[in-house]
Amino acid sequence: LAREKLQITLALSLHGATDAKRQKLMPIAKEYHLDAVMKACDHYFKSTGRRMTYEYSMVSGMNDTDQDAAELGRLLRGKNCHLNLIPVNPVKGRSFRQSDKKVVARFKNKLEKYGINVTIRREMGRDIDGACGQLRRRHMEEPPVAE
Repeated sequence: LAREKLQITLALSLHGATDAKRQKLMPIAKEYHLDAVMKACDHYFKSTGRRMTYEYSMVSGMNDTDQDAAELGRLLRGKNCHLNLIPVNPVKGRSFRQSDKKVVARFKNKLEKYGINVTIRREMGRDIDGACGQLRRRHMEEPPVAE
């Protein structure tokens, strides 16, 4: 992608600052280890000069602790990047719960102390099951429409 020189912002679903944490939250992380993924992101930035964006879905009790913030801060410190904190959406069949708003705000403040540009993503579509993760789950559960 870096060789293509496209004027796009590359976003990586991070969701954890260690391989163990990422693998619990997104099984695909077993195939793509954090060290290799971060090296690829660094290469993308060096090749294109385009700032990386990292997505971090916050799941209550799983990746929203002070330790998680410190690990994430150390991982991203010094990188030209932007981090989106995304309160996880409830998805039928998953036990993930959204982090408390105060926890999310504290997490953001801790990351900013590492010099990281952080935004708390505004929630949209949750009321109609159209938010991230919800549509995919619904699509997988519903039988195809007969023609």
